[in-house]
Amino acid sequence: MAIADDIKKLEEFLATGGQRYVYEGKTYSFTDAQKLLADLREKQKPITKADKDKTKNIQEAEKAVKRLQEKLEITLDVFNKPEKYVSRVTEADIRKAQNDLRFANESLARLTSQTDEVLISRNLALNTRAEDARLLALSSEAKKSGQQLVGTTEKVLAPTTPKEGKPVVVTKAQVDKKLVELNLPDTPENRKVARQGLKAGTTAQPGAEDRSWEPIFKQNYPQYNWMFTDLDRTKYSDVFDLFSKAIDPKTGKLVFEDAEFERRWKGTSFYGELETSKKGRELSASIGNFTWGSGQLAKFLTKAIQFGYEGENLKQQAYKDLFTKVDNKYVNDLAVGEVKASSPYLALKRIGTQYLTSFEDQTVENALTGGISSDDLLRKARVLAGEKYPHLKDAINAGVTLEELAADYKQVAARTLELDPSQIDMGGIYNVAIKSGEGGKERMLSTSEWETLLRTDSKFKYSFTKQANQDATNIGLSIARAFGKVG
Repeated sequence: MAIADDIKKLEEFLATGGQRYVYEGKTYSFTDAQKLLADLREKQKPITKADKDKTKNIQEAEKAVKRLQEKLEITLDVFNKPEKYVSRVTEADIRKAQNDLRFANESLARLTSQTDEVLISRNLALNTRAEDARLLALSSEAKKSGQQLVGTTEKVLAPTTPKEGKPVVVTKAQVDKKLVELNLPDTPENRKVARQGLKAGTTAQPGAEDRSWEPIFKQNYPQYNWMFTDLDRTKYSDVFDLFSKAIDPKTGKLVFEDAEFERRWKGTSFYGELETSKKGRELSASIGNFTWGSGQLAKFLTKAIQFGYEGENLKQQAYKDLFTKVDNKYVNDLAVGEVKASSPYLALKRIGTQYLTSFEDQTVENALTGGISSDDLLRKARVLAGEKYPHLKDAINAGVTLEELAADYKQVAARTLELDPSQIDMGGIYNVAIKSGEGGKERMLSTSEWETLLRTDSKFKYSFTKQANQDATNIGLSIARAFGKVG
């Protein structure tokens, strides 16, 4: 019951458009109060069987991750200190333990909506230890074969010799630097690529694919960067083949014009899957079609499928992506412009128009993304209208809009001032028609009073109308006749 009371008080506060709200000793701005309301509503929802099952699955996934982390720790310890244990492990055992842990982490991430960065951070220390263990094994083999060793795993001798006949020393610091240069994650496989590249003077391991084009591609096509970590390179090989062909390996320059790259992108297997996917059709039916940009739409649909966005949640998450800002600027101005011209956006704006007020764009965006509901907007508009026009509160509470109350006055103003009705803003200088007087003596003018005011008050510029000019001419003629000037 306490949460219900808190929600009611918070709704009343938001409806007034207040600036500060105190809840449990903490002060919230209007925007933060909207988020707090959403959190309280979510907390108030009854716990369903699906919620319980999800919680149980998350707990089991967390236990699996912890168990596999401990297993990898033990495997590394056995590998690094064979003298302490009877059993032995190989590099393949380490790889299997890593893969098991990676799979468990990915499962946990899908359940809890964690990001790739979380997984990388969680596994970085263990992966580094696994790589050091592998390098230690190489050092041991090199020592047995009589090659010179350099210190510990911080410095590892590459098992090749240059033309001068001297061994090539590749340090851990050099490998770290090369990973940064290549913009590659710190993984054992990528460290191997970087090390071999340092030995050979190239960016690729001998016999392996040269990926030196990737940093250049990512810089010029940032909307596709997520695919390098989220997509299966084998399954969608044509995608990465297109990416590689987009860069001239000799000059590092772009090969395709934007239109040509877009045409080829739409011919890839991945784009074809998205076009025919059920989620793509759901998105179109939910919010319509906007100019996302191919990479951004693909990214959102992939995320929507991964996290199971459905119904209203799919719609809200889509709007959040479309309204994304960087440095307080929209990432996709074109799509935002299209959204602002769409029926759902204009319908929310119209709630304010009906009560002779105007909602800011941010308020409407907040409603589309689920921060507040259309009912919240309507309630706020009614409260503001009731405060501004206290003599009309009863009508407003009965469901009558200010737009309806002002309709006749608007027609009179349009006819008298010879203007199109769309040019008459009853919330501006014309609002005196529905609010004359102050201090509890507010009232609506009669239509005759309103017409007289329009003709006599200079701010309405009746004197510029054709009728006013005709009236002035007629008066002049009448005066002239009276003095015999006109026959």
